[in-house]
Amino acid sequence: MGFLEKVGGFAERAGEKVKKGATGVADKSKLLAEKAKLKSQINSENSNINKAYTELGKKYFELFGHEPSEDFAEIVGRINNSNVHITELQQQLAALEVETTCPKCGAVIRKDQQFCQACGSKTESFVDVSAEDIEVVAEVEKAAEEQSAEEITSDDSDVTEE
Repeated sequence: MGFLEKVGGFAERAGEKVKKGATGVADKSKLLAEKAKLKSQINSENSNINKAYTELGKKYFELFGHEPSEDFAEIVGRINNSNVHITELQQQLAALEVETTCPKCGAVIRKDQQFCQACGSKTESFVDVSAEDIEVVAEVEKAAEEQSAEEITSDDSDVTEE
């Protein structure tokens, strides 16, 4: 056996090993791709389930949030507390804004403008209301409601006495 025949045999065996290796790598790549595809589909379905849970929770809150069962009262309370806090934060954010809208035409204007650049209306009627002012108004309204309720109750007792 000559040198060229030995080299040829070696090259043939090396080629077969490379072919087997490449086939193995290709098979593993296909397997990994299939696994990744399946994992992606599972994640997609989990996402669909989470969206459905969210929709279910929102629907429950809309229907029964005013009178939740004991099992859900704590969660509904957390949602209500968060909604109140969001409202407070939005009011604080609005107080920091340098822009507002014209009540006549709805154009965006700076709070310090005297006239709306879109419609020309005078903007002196714009009143910035602070969070403290809103709380005072809410307390006054609550006190007025309580007083009105007391008056109705006293009127009812006057009727029953007659």
